[in-house]
Amino acid sequence: MHRESTASTRRESGSALIELAGSMILLSTLLTGIFQIGYTLYIYENLVQAVRAGARYAALNAPKIGAGPKFTKSVQNMVVFGDPQPDGTAKPITPGLAPDQVEFSLEPALATVSLRGFKIDAVFHKISLDGRPTVSFPITSGTVR
Repeated sequence: MHRESTASTRRESGSALIELAGSMILLSTLLTGIFQIGYTLYIYENLVQAVRAGARYAALNAPKIGAGPKFTKSVQNMVVFGDPQPDGTAKPITPGLAPDQVEFSLEPALATVSLRGFKIDAVFHKISLDGRPTVSFPITSGTVR
């Protein structure tokens, strides 16, 4: 009787080990997916805020500075580094973001900033954001209302 009880316990513990391994695979896959989605949303939100800051900077400063390559470069720097004139040690707000990926257009009453060719490097997949995010601000006289 004692032998049957021990063999039954061994089979049950072996089954539990197999179930645990299957559960861990499923759980780790689920957690990795959640991490990838969360990381992608985090980076995208950072990009939205950066593009918004660049468009706002352009709308407020275009009447004072005027359009030109130097102004375009300062808008691109504002988006990428959070500073229109960064020092040499400045790091991009998001890994992989470069000034040449920032597209800026200045119309008579509107400043528009968007990203071109940027990809979020998530865990398993690169997500292309060509043309997104895009933010436009009306050009003001430089006064905040």
